[in-house]
Amino acid sequence: MITDQRERWRAAGSPPVPTLVIEGTPHVLQHPSDAGALLGLETPQALGDARQVAWDIDEIVGAWLELLETTRWAVLLEPLPRLARTPLELGVDTLVGIAALTEAFSTGWFHWPGNPDTGVTGDAAVVEYQDSIAESVRSRDELLAFARPVARAWQQALLDYDDALQTNPGRPMRAPRGELPWVRLLEAQRLHAAQHYRQATTFLRERALPVPKLNLSALRGLELPQFVY
Repeated sequence: MITDQRERWRAAGSPPVPTLVIEGTPHVLQHPSDAGALLGLETPQALGDARQVAWDIDEIVGAWLELLETTRWAVLLEPLPRLARTPLELGVDTLVGIAALTEAFSTGWFHWPGNPDTGVTGDAAVVEYQDSIAESVRSRDELLAFARPVARAWQQALLDYDDALQTNPGRPMRAPRGELPWVRLLEAQRLHAAQHYRQATTFLRERALPVPKLNLSALRGLELPQFVY
């Protein structure tokens, strides 16, 4: 996986992540249900409520912002076990996805994974883009100058598209890995943001440090992976 074997992944040619290989054929996954369908497994029925999922994402973004605002700077720069990524890097990773999701509301094009500045798509491009943001952040003020506008833009998009989220949850959204319904894109990004948040807060709790009060288990229809890392 990219998180703990990034150099090995790059040496292998930066294959799409996640990809499921069945009998030698790679299948790029965009949503957890894709794996179940390919393997013939029964998967939980999707929530299907785009508006609810979108506002769940807002809760997670708010908790991420609180974590980045209040956690000691030195701790934000400390690598997590096994992942070899810092809470700051996980926060940047999450917010890059949220920024791309916000843009997709108006354009119908979800430019992730990829670099929105250059237009290049793919996992290698998004990793390099996220790394460049993390490496440019040298203080909490610079971190929040990146994070807060992303959070504000997301909230504004929710207000602007509130009716559409309710009436057109199946709106087709284009992405580098293929087209998918709006609600499934939202569900996938909710999972992405929540999993990185769980990783960061697990790390903080293990160090007896405070974390935001968000309860991920209260978010309806959210199925997190069994393993934190």
